[in-house]
Amino acid sequence: AGDFGPSEAARGGHGHHAHVLRKATREPARVWSPPVNLPRNHNRLHRMKAPVGYCVPGDANNVLPWAAGEDLVTTPQHNHSLARWQRTPRPRCAVVVDRHVHKNGGSTMRDIFLENERLGYGLYQGYTQLYWRSDFPLLRRMAEMAVKSGRTPSHLLMFESHFGQMEMSARVMGDLAELRQTYRAGGLDCRVVLVTRVREPLAYYLSFYKWGVAFRQREARIKNAGRRPAWGHNFTDWVSQVPNLQSSVMLKGMAAMPAEYLGRMYRAHHPTWEQLDAMLSAFDLVGTTSKFDETLVLLSDLTGLPLLVYKYNRPHGKGGFRGSTAEVCPDMEYCRQVVRQSAPLDHRMWDKWGPRFDARIGSLGAEFEARVAAFKADVKAAQAAWGSAPRAQTICRYHPETSPSEKELAPANLRCPVDDGVELCRSYYAHRLFECPWQYQPNSTLTDPLGCWRPSSGFL
Repeated sequence: AGDFGPSEAARGGHGHHAHVLRKATREPARVWSPPVNLPRNHNRLHRMKAPVGYCVPGDANNVLPWAAGEDLVTTPQHNHSLARWQRTPRPRCAVVVDRHVHKNGGSTMRDIFLENERLGYGLYQGYTQLYWRSDFPLLRRMAEMAVKSGRTPSHLLMFESHFGQMEMSARVMGDLAELRQTYRAGGLDCRVVLVTRVREPLAYYLSFYKWGVAFRQREARIKNAGRRPAWGHNFTDWVSQVPNLQSSVMLKGMAAMPAEYLGRMYRAHHPTWEQLDAMLSAFDLVGTTSKFDETLVLLSDLTGLPLLVYKYNRPHGKGGFRGSTAEVCPDMEYCRQVVRQSAPLDHRMWDKWGPRFDARIGSLGAEFEARVAAFKADVKAAQAAWGSAPRAQTICRYHPETSPSEKELAPANLRCPVDDGVELCRSYYAHRLFECPWQYQPNSTLTDPLGCWRPSSGFL
C-alpha cells in the first residue's frame, strides 16, 4: 500500500487503483476560487476582533506542558530523544499526510501536528488544501533542486487533509505520488506517508449524529412544530437519509456538509466500492479509531514524528446537545440493523480494513504490544499537565486564507521550523485556516499585544 512503483509513476500513472480513483474524482471544468480581495478583507475584519477566551495574560494556566522550563527555540529542531516506545529517529526529510475524516480522530491528529510545529520540529498545513495548485509546485521545485544537488532537503511537513473544494482524492494524492517518485528516482530518502483511520459503522453514525445533527433535529421540532424536520425525527430517520456516510466522506470530504446541515446526501457524493478501495489501497497506514494509540505508534515507526503524546479530546455535541447513546438509541439492535441496511459500503470498508489493521499489529508480536502499553502510560501521565492547559489548536485562531505577500508574513517576522524554507512557511501560513502565535518571532509586535492568544514564553 502506498507504493506506486517506479515504472508506473514514470509513465505518469499509478496503476489500476489510481486510474479508477482519477476517473471517479475528475475535477469539474470550472473550479471555484475566491475573489482576490475576499481573503484579505475577511482577515482584516478578523484581526480587529479583541482576543477572547477563558484566560488572562500572565495566567499560569496559559503555559502548555512542554513549555515549562523551555529555552527559547527560534530555529528548526532536528534532534529528539526517543521515548521508550519509539524506534525511528526524526528523519531529515518526511512528508506526513493525515486524511481527516470527520469523527475519526482527526482533531487530535491536528493537535499533534501543531504541537510538533510549536516545538520547532516541522511545518503544519491544513484543514484544507484550497491553494494546493500554488503550494505543491514549491514542494516539487524543492524536490527537483534536491535531486539535482544530491542533497536531501531538511524538512518535516505535516498535512491535515480534511475538508474543502480541493479534495485529497481528486489531485493531492496523485501529486504526492509524483513527489515520492521524484525522491526515489533521485536516490534521496524523503519518505511520503499517507495515514487515515476507519471506524465501526454504528459507532461512526452515533458519533456524527450526537456531534452535529441531534441538536438540529431538536431545534427544528421546536421551531416547526408539526412538520417533519429535514433531518427526520430521530437517529434512525437521519441514518436512512445519509447512506454510506463514512465511506462518502472518506472519498469526498465535502459530503459531510449536506449530511450535517441538510440531513441528506447528494448523488455526486455517493462512492462505489472500487473508488473507495482504490483510495485506501494507496495509503501507507489505514488504522482504526478504536485502536488510535496503536495507529500512532505505527505512524511513529513509519515517519519518525517526534511528538505523539496528546491531550485527551472529549468533543461535545454542537448546540449544547448532551444526550447519551442510550437516549439516542434505546433499541441498539434496531439501530444496528438500520445502519447495516443504509451503509453497506461503510461495513465493507470496515470489514476489510479493520481486520487488516488488527492482523498488521498482531504480526508485530509482544514487543509492539509492550511499546503500545508504554505509549498509553505516557499519554495518561501527561494528562495531569494537560488538564490545566489549552489544546494547541485552541491557542491558534481562525485565519481565512490570504496572500503570502501580506506584510505580517514578511520573512523577518516569521519563525519558520523548516531549514531554508521561508517561502514554504509564507505560503503555508497564508493558506492554512489557523494563525498560531508561534509562527511569528517571539516578543514582537505581532505576538505581544494578543494577550490570551500568546499563552507562553519562549517562541510562543
